[in-house]
Amino acid sequence: MHSRISDTLRALMDRQLQHPARLLIACGLLTLVFGMGLRGVSKDPSVDAFVPGNHPAALARDIARDTFGLEDPIVIGLAAPAGESAFTPARLEALRRIDQAVRRVDGVKKNDVLSLAGENAISGSQGDLLVDPIIEPGPVTAETAALAAQRFRNMPMLSGLLASTNGDMLIAIVPVVDPNHAVESVTAVRAIAEREAGDVAQVHVAGVAAMNARLATMVDTDTRIFIPAAILTVLAILLFALRRPAALLGPLFVIASSAAVAIGLMGWLGSSYYLITTALPVVIMAIAVADSLHISVFYLRARRVSPEMSARVAASEALGHTFVPVSLTTLTTIAAFLGLSVGAAMQPISEFGIYAAVGVAAAWLFSLTALPAILVLTDLRPGAGPAREEDDTPIGRAIAAVSTASLSRPKTALALTFTALVLLSFFGLRAEFDYERQRYFVADDPVRIADETINARLGGMNFLDVMVSSPTTGGLMTPAAMRAIADLRREMASLPLVVNVTGIDSYLSLLHAVLTDASYGELPTRERGPGQYMFLYETAGAPEDFRRDIDYNHTRALVRAQLSTDSYRSTLPVVRALERQLETWRASSGLDAQISGRVAVNDGWMSQLAANHFVGLGVASALVFLTTLVIFRSAIFASLAVIPVFVGVVTVYACMGLFGIDIAPATSMTAAIATGLGVDFGIHLVSQLRRQLDINPEASAAVSGNYIVVARACFWSAVALGLALAVICISSAPPLRWFGVLVAVGALGSLVGALVMLPALIASISLIPQRSQTHVAHA
Repeated sequence: MHSRISDTLRALMDRQLQHPARLLIACGLLTLVFGMGLRGVSKDPSVDAFVPGNHPAALARDIARDTFGLEDPIVIGLAAPAGESAFTPARLEALRRIDQAVRRVDGVKKNDVLSLAGENAISGSQGDLLVDPIIEPGPVTAETAALAAQRFRNMPMLSGLLASTNGDMLIAIVPVVDPNHAVESVTAVRAIAEREAGDVAQVHVAGVAAMNARLATMVDTDTRIFIPAAILTVLAILLFALRRPAALLGPLFVIASSAAVAIGLMGWLGSSYYLITTALPVVIMAIAVADSLHISVFYLRARRVSPEMSARVAASEALGHTFVPVSLTTLTTIAAFLGLSVGAAMQPISEFGIYAAVGVAAAWLFSLTALPAILVLTDLRPGAGPAREEDDTPIGRAIAAVSTASLSRPKTALALTFTALVLLSFFGLRAEFDYERQRYFVADDPVRIADETINARLGGMNFLDVMVSSPTTGGLMTPAAMRAIADLRREMASLPLVVNVTGIDSYLSLLHAVLTDASYGELPTRERGPGQYMFLYETAGAPEDFRRDIDYNHTRALVRAQLSTDSYRSTLPVVRALERQLETWRASSGLDAQISGRVAVNDGWMSQLAANHFVGLGVASALVFLTTLVIFRSAIFASLAVIPVFVGVVTVYACMGLFGIDIAPATSMTAAIATGLGVDFGIHLVSQLRRQLDINPEASAAVSGNYIVVARACFWSAVALGLALAVICISSAPPLRWFGVLVAVGALGSLVGALVMLPALIASISLIPQRSQTHVAHA
């Protein structure tokens, strides 16, 4: 096989090495220009970043947010100790102060704040309608606290929403203008709640807006930690592999500049920095170290074998030996990331693939320019001591032993590999698509504890809404429309996981009950009854009291179900059942209805992720194979390079199934990324095997000499890659931890597959006795 570069390209590289300082300055200026874009990077860690803007549930959610003002709020819970009531003077006073104070916080929709402190109770006396505040004005006494508890119990539609059914928790729902960018608002609201109620109740602050704010804080913290931790980890591995502290300067420049170019370009183009983007700099640095490690290994080997060789000549020799494989692995890795981008239906994942490809390209450029320039300028020499061949080191001897055993007993090696793949596939089939908001936080995170506590005491605060609409003004204020809404509410209440359903019909039924002898649950039958009841209420209470349930024109109403969980896997059948209910309901009622609410939005983007996941993986794999095919111009050798990647991909899914890791946005990318990283090892090893076979077709010669050098470099690249990605495990977000583990496991699985399978496969298809005449093209 011919993998050395052409004379023209070799001359060009030699010419650039004659002026290493100029070359390094040019690379530094390029990094500086792109790095200036870092100032323009804006963060968007919210889950909504994964939601396509044109998804029906997202569109309905936006309309509902504008109309009813309740979507994705901050939720404050004031919990009484076990066995105590929250309806005490001190706790009700605290709730009132919180209700008043949070309305003055910037970013809070002050007219939409919802709590018992601002709610009225409906009652009747001798045919007269009475509308009284649940918490009486003035100081709260034991008597008015008891009265508040009684009035709350008389309003069944508020039970489980603004207070727990048994009265041990009070709730304040605080909508914000932008739930995805509300860090300051959440901080202020939390401070108010703790200041006003911290001495009398356990204060819990959760809700979608609060959890988004916590994610934003986590992204900031992780970003500050990840990059230096990854750099230190990679440098430690490089020091161990290269055994020279001075050898770290070049790789350090390459990995830092590559990440700066990719993230800086994001800033220049106005792209957002999502939760999963937090891992991008680490991924780029982990990939960049592989190229610089291969070049550095061959440079040091050249100077170790020929101590009299100058740094410039050694760098030229290293580039001549590594340019083709480094360039080819760069192409396949870029192909994998572009495949991930093309196959992704979500913008954060698509952009991750694009900017990762940019980072890989930058790593290739700097590895072939800045790194050799630094090697020449520093006149890097091997460490003192007797020179040893790479196959005389412990790692070299282990690699040689594995390769020789695989080559001499191919059937045994392939049988063991096949058995391992069957076992891994068994666990891989257990991996499932799922998303649950709480799982983005560790068990002891305050926002997760708050969310769990509020959901436990209220039964569930995960909203699945239906927005009902009529084409005509006032079209919902008819007996038929109210009966239809009541029927819909009862049908929704019958669905699994639903703990509470509210709607405007509940208020109309209560008004009907207090003004007549009707039972609660019955609705007025007179044609103008609903409208008259609403008018009568407005004369005694405030017109905006029903704003969260119906709009002023009576053309849109919100029926809201509370579910005990927001797990995608659990709520998927519930959402599908509701969709079937609505098909029948629309036909029978003559009204329109759109599913909305956080549960529906999550269902929308997770279903899209599930539908496109394997498409994206397939596109990435296909592009990698096609690129490899073009590189080798041989289907046999392209297959040999790609087949070990299957081991890495299956290992990724096996880990998911074995440890119960969800296939969610962050983890869904791991198999495709592992494909791009894993094929690099196959290309390096196949390239070297072909070269060895061209020189000497003997089996022993095929897995010795420079093959061990390449395999050793692949091993240390995999170790550096794995440990660098393991840095992501220090993230505050569990999904990012799993992301790092899974990509590292996938890459290491591909390396093991390549070391074990390639010699066995080559022996099995008789490539050793008969040398292939198919050669890789000259660069």
